Amino acid sequence: MQFRTASAPDDEALDALIVPVFKGGEAASGTPAGVRQTAQWVADQLGAAKLFTPMTHLVQGDGNSATRIVVVAAGRRDEYDIQRAWQIVSAGVRALWSSTASRIGICLDTQTLPADEAIQSAVEGTIYAMWRPEAHRTSDEDGKLPPVDEVVLLAGDESTDAAAAIQRGTFVGEAVNWARGLANEPANLMTPTHIAEAATALAADTGLEVEVLDEDACREMGMHSFLSVAQGSDQPAKLVVLRHHGRGGNGYDLALVGKGITFDSGGISIKPAADMHLMKYDMSGAATVLAAASAIARLGLPINLIAVAPCTENLPGGDATKPGDVFTSMSGKTVEVINTDAEGRLVLVDGVTYAQRQGAARVVDVATLTGAIAVALGRHYIGLFGRPGNFVDELRGAGERSGERLWPMPLSDEYRDDIKSDIADIKNSAGRMGGAIYGAAFIDAVVDEGTDWAHLDIAGTAWHEEERPFAPKGPQGVAVRTIVELASSIAQRS
Repeated sequence: MQFRTASAPDDEALDALIVPVFKGGEAASGTPAGVRQTAQWVADQLGAAKLFTPMTHLVQGDGNSATRIVVVAAGRRDEYDIQRAWQIVSAGVRALWSSTASRIGICLDTQTLPADEAIQSAVEGTIYAMWRPEAHRTSDEDGKLPPVDEVVLLAGDESTDAAAAIQRGTFVGEAVNWARGLANEPANLMTPTHIAEAATALAADTGLEVEVLDEDACREMGMHSFLSVAQGSDQPAKLVVLRHHGRGGNGYDLALVGKGITFDSGGISIKPAADMHLMKYDMSGAATVLAAASAIARLGLPINLIAVAPCTENLPGGDATKPGDVFTSMSGKTVEVINTDAEGRLVLVDGVTYAQRQGAARVVDVATLTGAIAVALGRHYIGLFGRPGNFVDELRGAGERSGERLWPMPLSDEYRDDIKSDIADIKNSAGRMGGAIYGAAFIDAVVDEGTDWAHLDIAGTAWHEEERPFAPKGPQGVAVRTIVELASSIAQRS
């Protein structure tokens, strides 16, 4: 699929033209003059359309017009931002799923967004729309996508940064879809070994260094907290590590640590049967950090980065960890397991310690950690924890610039005191109230003084059970965009 910019359609007719129309009937600024009136007429027929609603209107092509005009309700212009921009494009492209469109145009609004941001958003939105979750259906119709091979981005005025914006949007969009693909796979086809194989292939494609540590290597390093989660499973645990040496030299400017629980039954503290099948996506954090590393490498950002994904299943069994068991983490802190279904933090603490010992100055961990964060924030904001405050602010700003919403959560000494164990240093559960905060406090216990650290709890945002106009139900690939933007800002300061 090729992207290019243009100030107006060329002489070759497009198969479809996607036009965002704002509340009040005003079309995006890049809409060709010959199409604007038709698009606004279609919008009038929609009336007070719900945001993201697409409506297709067929017209007779004359060499400068599309045979299909896809008008997408864009809401209020003063609310139009980078997130809404890619969502509107995605909704428009998804409306073409059953079509034969191969050459499409997208009208950008550079009146509201800078041209490079509008271009990147449109590229991302197109790529996101060309992903479907029906990977294992046998009917070709169930997974059908339009044969799009060229996308013309109509900005009204040419942008000198168009090539860079297209490249960045392509790399980020493809990374997000890669993460979605991993999270979408059933647990029997996405074991820790399969994640390691996928990461190895990804590294070969993007120039990353890859290392896969087995259980013996992890045990030798003292990762007994991580390995405690793996005890009930016949699938061997894997610690997957990707490295990008963009500036050379020693140490890492940024470390990413992702929770890689390829299936979470809850262990001995077993979950209810209802919806347990969804626990295949409990490795979304691992998918996120591996995918983000690939985009950072493809962009050639001049930073040193390490991505760490501790991967295992969490199952009951004769060897499984029992509530009340005590293990020594890689940091040297002892952990009491109160609830075996609070397993994500057990693998993350060893991943975070490993990253620090590799010389990471900043650590961001990503995890579908707690249902409590979904209760607190719903499905539209990522829970953000960390220290010091300026690093938390930096990460939140990266989310805003990339079109993802992060909400800072409290983490004070009272919560740290509550996770102290009666017989060990810390315990992995302190009850249901404040559950998301206690999960963060547990990870915080192994973060060294002087290390910038942030924890992203994506449990509410990583998977949607409802189809939306701009995305099918299933994995969403969240936090990849935020991490790439954070890495870019770090690279600019280096």
